[in-house]
Amino acid sequence: MNMNRRTMAKLVPVSVGALLSSASLRGNPGQGSGNASRLRKDIRSKPIQRLVVMGESNAYGMAAGDPSNEWVQSLAGLIRRFQDSPLRVFNNAIPANVISPAAPGYDPKDVYGTAPSGIERYEQDMISYRPDLAVYAYGLNDARCGHSLDSFMQAYREVVVNTIKKLPDALVVLAGPYWNLQFDAQTWADPKYRGRFGKFNLPGDALVTSYNQAIATMARETGALFVDLYSLLEGATWLLTADGCHFNDIGQAMIGMKVFLDIAARCSFLSLKSKRMEEELNLSIHNTGGTDCLPYVIDSWRKTDTWKK
Repeated sequence: MNMNRRTMAKLVPVSVGALLSSASLRGNPGQGSGNASRLRKDIRSKPIQRLVVMGESNAYGMAAGDPSNEWVQSLAGLIRRFQDSPLRVFNNAIPANVISPAAPGYDPKDVYGTAPSGIERYEQDMISYRPDLAVYAYGLNDARCGHSLDSFMQAYREVVVNTIKKLPDALVVLAGPYWNLQFDAQTWADPKYRGRFGKFNLPGDALVTSYNQAIATMARETGALFVDLYSLLEGATWLLTADGCHFNDIGQAMIGMKVFLDIAARCSFLSLKSKRMEEELNLSIHNTGGTDCLPYVIDSWRKTDTWKK
């Protein structure tokens, strides 16, 4: 059944619909052109076995009280729930990490912090693991320390292009930069934030939003999957901890959900378990649903609970 965006918006719960970007709901370029197909291209049908993530402190899970809410674990938990095979996770994020030594905040002596940078370690910390789902989450720290757009993207493109070349069977996902309080220049002008993060204290959103657009373009050009986290998080201060930079449990969990939803909206492998259950249990509209519903409504609809037999 074909559904346009308005119909889908009615069917998707608000909590989930808010996580889906307009790009996630957009059909093929032919949408709206007469009889052109609106079916979305499936970019991966084979289940994944190894997930590797590289990024900085938020990808590391910093500030989440419950480890299961760290966004990488939130993502992994959802994948395990819906795909029909096991998953191993390697979280190779490093707090304070930047994309390259050209970042003004980079310090070669800051080992397992800004150094080694993404471009210095991706072959060891990503490619050597041979993942079939490779997730990069860079941009936040580079923007916060004023790394120029051209320099940042030159390094990031090298990382992404070489990853795709050396892992031709992997799904490569680029999680865009997170929003945080620092990108609201008026708020960050408050004296209580002055000098809080040293070199990583550039206020305003001009640089980070240019990153977000450039990463999205790079993803389209290289065949990677872009996840727009900035639009999801922008202005939602209640998702941040008191430092204005890191995300609390609900913020972390939402990031993982968003990455999962954008993958699920483009990759059929996450539907394999559901399809198998539908067939094996003979699921239909007459033997499903009704949880916590009105008894007489359940009685009217659930006529053939064959799964109980």
